[in-house]
Amino acid sequence: MSRGSRMALVMLGVVLAFAPAATLHPLITHLYAAGLSNLSIELSHPRVVGFLALAGVSALPAAGFLLSILWTARGAGHLRALSRASRPARLDDLNYRLLASDAVLVFTAGLLRPVTFVSTEAERSLGRAGLRAALLHEQAHQRSRDIMWRVLLRGVGRGFAFIPRIREVVETETLRTECEADEYAIRGGARRRELFEAIVAASTPATNPLAAGLTDANVEFRLIRLVHPETPLPGHPTRSFVALTAAVALPAAAAHLIAIAASVCTSHLMM
Repeated sequence: MSRGSRMALVMLGVVLAFAPAATLHPLITHLYAAGLSNLSIELSHPRVVGFLALAGVSALPAAGFLLSILWTARGAGHLRALSRASRPARLDDLNYRLLASDAVLVFTAGLLRPVTFVSTEAERSLGRAGLRAALLHEQAHQRSRDIMWRVLLRGVGRGFAFIPRIREVVETETLRTECEADEYAIRGGARRRELFEAIVAASTPATNPLAAGLTDANVEFRLIRLVHPETPLPGHPTRSFVALTAAVALPAAAAHLIAIAASVCTSHLMM
């Protein structure tokens, strides 16, 4: 994930979280100035109806975003259970936790202190070279804090689920992080064939919302890039994040402009 995409994603998350309150501010100020005695009359005023409509438009993506964040937080309990059920292991300079399972699993989980988990079947079937390639891939996720960025990405995807293209944007950025982790593993000494075979073997994706697995995103595309490294990566979605940020901020800006215009008109009438 590029620095520009990360900054745009953080800005979008902040605007999503605070836009509904910013949109409601002119409405609350207007109702406070009108007084509680006139509340029933004011609620039918066209300006107040407009404020409520803008607040609803602003709250729709924000609600999806915040619900996704809350749903992701539920993965913390599962992560603690995985930690209790696993034991520390090491391959050369690469640390991981060994988890008893008949499935081939290799994934990194955790926000603040991401940890790589490897199943006993993966340790057995991948072999030393394949396991090292997979661990290098997961080390890239740890160093880039990809779990945290994916939580935000999923939140954006859920908040704007009513826009068809947003799902494609989220999937594209997730694919980029996986391809970048593949390249990191190769730079770290893994051979393309070993990583290819590890990805194919680890066919079971991670299910924890706080995890990034070896087989996340478009596996077919990644395998093609391992065979044909000249295959270009998909483009950065930075502009899409910036456009969404502007769209989310628009209702709040419109509400304040309406309030300012009404205040100016009232001032002129009183002169």
